[in-house]
Amino acid sequence: MKLQTKLLLLYAVSAILLTMILGGILYTKLWEDRLISIQEEITKQLQHIDFAVNNAIFEAESDVAALAANEIIRSRIDRNFTNFLGADEKTFQYAIQPLEQKIIDLFNDYRMTHRYVNSVYMGRENGSFVRSHKRAVPTRYDPRDRPWYIMAKENPGNVMVTDAYPSLTTSDINIGIVKALVDETGRFYGVAGVDITLNNLTDYIGNFKVNPPGTIFLTDKNGVVLAGENKKLFYKKISDYSPELFKLLMENRQGVASLDIQSNKQYVYYRTSSRLNWKIAVLIPARNIENEIRGPVIITVVGLSIGLLLLTAITIIGFNVFVVRPLHKFVRETNYIATTSNLDRRIEIKSKDEIGLLAKSYNEMIDTLHKSQTSLEATGKELRDHRDHLEELVKERTLRLQAVNEDLSREVDERIKTEGELRQALDELAVAKARAEAADNLKSAFLATMSHELRTPLNSIIGFTGIILRERVGPLNAEQKKQLNMVRGSSQHLLALINDVLDISKIEAGQLQIVSERIDIRQIVEKVVQSARPLAEGKGLELAFAMAPDMNAITGDSRRVEQILLNLLSNAIKFTEQGSVKVVCEEDAENVMFQVIDTGIGIKEEDRGKIFESFRQIDSGLTRKYDGTGLGLSISKRLVELMGGRIWITSAWGSGSTFGFTLPKEREDR
Repeated sequence: MKLQTKLLLLYAVSAILLTMILGGILYTKLWEDRLISIQEEITKQLQHIDFAVNNAIFEAESDVAALAANEIIRSRIDRNFTNFLGADEKTFQYAIQPLEQKIIDLFNDYRMTHRYVNSVYMGRENGSFVRSHKRAVPTRYDPRDRPWYIMAKENPGNVMVTDAYPSLTTSDINIGIVKALVDETGRFYGVAGVDITLNNLTDYIGNFKVNPPGTIFLTDKNGVVLAGENKKLFYKKISDYSPELFKLLMENRQGVASLDIQSNKQYVYYRTSSRLNWKIAVLIPARNIENEIRGPVIITVVGLSIGLLLLTAITIIGFNVFVVRPLHKFVRETNYIATTSNLDRRIEIKSKDEIGLLAKSYNEMIDTLHKSQTSLEATGKELRDHRDHLEELVKERTLRLQAVNEDLSREVDERIKTEGELRQALDELAVAKARAEAADNLKSAFLATMSHELRTPLNSIIGFTGIILRERVGPLNAEQKKQLNMVRGSSQHLLALINDVLDISKIEAGQLQIVSERIDIRQIVEKVVQSARPLAEGKGLELAFAMAPDMNAITGDSRRVEQILLNLLSNAIKFTEQGSVKVVCEEDAENVMFQVIDTGIGIKEEDRGKIFESFRQIDSGLTRKYDGTGLGLSISKRLVELMGGRIWITSAWGSGSTFGFTLPKEREDR
């Protein structure tokens, strides 16, 4: 068997064995790593859902406490409030008095600004019942018999969250957040509260998406389903769906498990809410996770196999070109010289590697033999002398060949060392990547925690400062009002800064959720202009907007569109000392374009590239004239891009500026 065939077989067998061994190890490792990665990602998503639900309930608790402290709502003049104790749904007529209407307006304003709230209400000891909006069916109703009223009455000092209970007039299942009304002597006289229906709660957590695709659901501490995509399970125990799942959730606080649910294998990722002891779980079919993992793993293993095969092929080709062929030529020439005894023949191998050196040495040896033969023909003495010389020459060449072999060994050792250093560098890079990811997670957790911890006392400061300014607890002099207004203004400014920092953190972490809903452009523009009008009138500026009367609704996130417009409009008013600020809205076949045009100070050309950077203001430094965080324009730009649009600016220094952005009319969820 030829050397080339032996080498080919050796390389082929080695490559196949190496591919099978490394492929198997790599397949197993990648599978385990990806499974762990999916678990970590979903665990983070569960933490975000837990935080969001807890934050929503906490905000509702804070708001209910604030409503229960409102002097209008606490009024004891309740004899004329609406009463359903003897109501007949066919003949009942509302007779709402001014005081009750004020309370209804407060309740309805809160309901309309909190999308997860279904109703806001108040029950009194005389049986009266005041609600944010009229009941669907005015049947007989005694609030004093309802679970929410009884729970609040039994716990007068706390804001309480009820278990889920059915509505009497609709098919809704409600969760009540209630607070007892107690006078200065500690006497109980009523309850104020808000209701969150399971449908609203489902819509709220439905904004969270998991990957691989799965089903999110929420149960209370007893395993009763409060929210989820399968509405047939609402207000039913999860044990009706799967006894094994019910046992898992009730016996453990958090973790991951694999269960057979209704003959389908499911991965269950679950977590217990730290505040309410509710269970948040994600069910992901095993096939979804296997499909998520199998593709990348197979591609990686196949890529490794192809790489090894290519490396083997290249190595064999190179070995054939640089070793086998020169050796074949060397053998042919030496056989020819041995057969013909033609010492004038030379081996022509021009490479500078070890084979080239061997050929060169062989040629030199032939030269020496030729000279020796000539000398032999001359005299016997010269033959002996030449023989001695030839032995020394062979020894010298042998030493040279040994030196060549030593050089080759050193080169192999150096290559092995280089490969080791490369592996070490890759390990260090993996460690650095893990540390960077840990630092990013720590930053996100820190910002989320700090924003929560700071917003709660700030909301309390703003709320209680407003109560004091309304002189509900006693009269104030002018200086006290001035100082309290400064406190409230500073608190509101700090709250806005915290909200901006939280938004920019969520955007950078890729965690900001953009919802898709049908929104009325005119309604949003009118609301933003109305909100900014006091600021414009305070500076003597003309504020107007222009848009077509038949402007179509678009698909987008109404709260984020309103946030972008308000940022741009507030910015324009801040940098405009005289003249006007105008909002223009136009549309074409695919996009809606918004423009905020002012007659302010304008922006220099060299500064236009900086204004959309985070924490960047053009007039920075000790002499800055205008206050602000430098986050509004950066957040606006990133929100526009997240919704599939673009934002731009045109301006001339001293002649005003125009900030514009476009949004697509129809946006697909990403």
